[in-house]
Amino acid sequence: MKTKYRGIIYSILSAAIFSAAMIAPSVAQQPIANPQPQKRMSGITVTHINFHGWDAIMLRNQAAEITIVPSIGRVMSFGFANENSADETAQNVFWNNPAVGTAQKPDIEGWTNYGGDKVWPAPQSDWPKNAGNAWPPPKAFDAMPYMASVEGDQVQLLSTVSPIYGIRVRRTIALDPQNPVMTIKTTYEKVQGAPVSVAVWSITQVVAPERAFILLPQQSGFPHGYVNMLPAQPKDIKTDGRLLSLVRDPQKNTMIGSDGDTLLSVEQNSDLLIENKAPVLPLGKAEWPDHGVHSKIFTSGNDLKYMELEIFTPLSLLKLGDSISMESSYTLIPRAEHDPMREAKKVFASDLK
Repeated sequence: MKTKYRGIIYSILSAAIFSAAMIAPSVAQQPIANPQPQKRMSGITVTHINFHGWDAIMLRNQAAEITIVPSIGRVMSFGFANENSADETAQNVFWNNPAVGTAQKPDIEGWTNYGGDKVWPAPQSDWPKNAGNAWPPPKAFDAMPYMASVEGDQVQLLSTVSPIYGIRVRRTIALDPQNPVMTIKTTYEKVQGAPVSVAVWSITQVVAPERAFILLPQQSGFPHGYVNMLPAQPKDIKTDGRLLSLVRDPQKNTMIGSDGDTLLSVEQNSDLLIENKAPVLPLGKAEWPDHGVHSKIFTSGNDLKYMELEIFTPLSLLKLGDSISMESSYTLIPRAEHDPMREAKKVFASDLK
């Protein structure tokens, strides 16, 4: 399942990639003076830029580009490269807070919602026990500076050690040499303290799509393929065979959990496909967070118009010297169908036979 979409996707790309890029919103970022981009033998260009006041690293190929901001430990943009743009900015499918920047202030609960892609320790229900509070997320995982290094045509981010979990986060971010495909390998390394049960939890904030989908397994363990995780009911939720989908409720926060491992955001001009590439374990051989949840979709019910596409690993009891990893892929697809359900069925055609 993890590679079969490529044939469908790449056949669409050659005709549509740049026309899709031309009409999507642009990321506000300005290159640092004399950034001296370095083009690798693989075809990847690595450039140091300024992103809203932070030093950042851009990976770019002929099809797409990524912006990584070590100061806040996040991948802040992923989009089709716009070859016709004067400032060469990407067409970002990740949501960024309109106030994002070095002057952005935390909310009343002490959390700064920058946007982009990040990781937290799962399950969240253990935060009060481990960290002493249910919110904001434990320090060192989110919105804290990471060390960054460029290794070949990849970027590696390395966090400080969480004093609560005794874990250091290592994220290796790569862009395919030719295609609009990003891979991120996230590893939690247990370097100090008592054993702790934890899972890798990746959260990607996307511009509110027309519709978001989860590809369900052949036999879901949840009635109707999902469990509701907040008081408000999800808006316009549908199950069509193996496709579970919903839209953003502009008035209320909603969240669902599922045992699907692949998510799709169908946006105005393009799609974002997120795949958890961890090995599939036999039923009953792994304990997942939140009573069997492999993935979640959260929708924001306020003026910040975004959704979160979230994926998990199974729980692991980490002792000193242990680690747990998750490899995920992010693929951009030019949208081909007006109807979002038809679009999803086209993307997942080989799974739905």
